[in-house]
Amino acid sequence: MRHSLLRATLVLAVLALAFPAWAQDETEHINRVVKLEPGGTLQLKSFSGHVTITGSDRSDIAIDAVRHAPRERLNRVTLDIRTQGSTVVIEANHHDWSWTGRDNVVSTDFDIKVPKRTNLDVNVFSSPVEVRGVEGSQRIHTFSARIRLDDVSGPINAHSFSGPVEIHAVAWQDHQVIDIDTFSGSIDLRIPDTARGSVSFNSFSGRLTSDVPLTLRTSGRRSVDATLGGGDSTSGSLHLKTFSGNVHINR
Repeated sequence: MRHSLLRATLVLAVLALAFPAWAQDETEHINRVVKLEPGGTLQLKSFSGHVTITGSDRSDIAIDAVRHAPRERLNRVTLDIRTQGSTVVIEANHHDWSWTGRDNVVSTDFDIKVPKRTNLDVNVFSSPVEVRGVEGSQRIHTFSARIRLDDVSGPINAHSFSGPVEIHAVAWQDHQVIDIDTFSGSIDLRIPDTARGSVSFNSFSGRLTSDVPLTLRTSGRRSVDATLGGGDSTSGSLHLKTFSGNVHINR
């Protein structure tokens, strides 16, 4: 009986130590609508949580954010949304820098609707980023999560350290530029039939494969310089760089 009671006490003690790590977490749901004319910029900074951005026919930005953290942290680390000229700035972890503690991160899931013609400047750490149907310049930087851009058009700058990058570009503009840089993530790039221009590929151990005709100008063990689709190399450019990730180009 004593032994059973002792075991039960030990189990309860272990559970009591384990529960506070998650039992105190709360959820905070925030909805905001902010005016943004087509052609404006959305600037987003976040650390963790999913990010989904969808182009629409609206003339404003609809922000649906779900924040997860202990109540004390939710109160101290705020979601800051502000307008600076033609730019809407969203900062997921805004806090008083006089705070000396380490717990300054709130995991935030974003579902954001923007005008189709919106420029994006997204900087996150471990947040997977998905963009759909946006027409504008897109700068998407993450450290350890996936980037997926679907049915997009405009200049693209995508950077991820260890996450894969998937891009489906549906339009090819004059002097189109797509610049993708990863360390160990793979790159899967779909481009329209009208795509023309130069292709530069650089990698330490990754491979480049393409279903689109490429005319080689120079090639080596770690780099390829080619033209895309047999067209004028000045009409656009693809810059693809990895350390160990493979790259595939298709239509």
